[in-house]
Amino acid sequence: MVTHRSSRPSRLAWNNYFVGVGGLVLGLCFGVCAALIAGPGRNLVAIVLVVLAALCVLPALLRALGELGIWVRLAALAIGFALLLPAIIVSPYVRDWAAERWEQTWK
Repeated sequence: MVTHRSSRPSRLAWNNYFVGVGGLVLGLCFGVCAALIAGPGRNLVAIVLVVLAALCVLPALLRALGELGIWVRLAALAIGFALLLPAIIVSPYVRDWAAERWEQTWK
């Protein structure tokens, strides 16, 4: 029997914005509690709360790193295009090379 997976993302997926914002809020709460609790004899509890805060912030951090990676790729693409455009206009060899790279990219 073939089962079909839903194309709709789960509400609790790591890349869901609600999970990221909720994680930031929980992380902020745990971090503030850790700062308020920290003191002589209570450092272990504060460390546990800091670890919980870090775990709550992790989904938002992963999402932010993913978004940053996309922007870095777009910037590299724009810079590469700006640097190669004069060579593509002038040289037939570079045009052929660029055409081959373009075709390989979409295969």
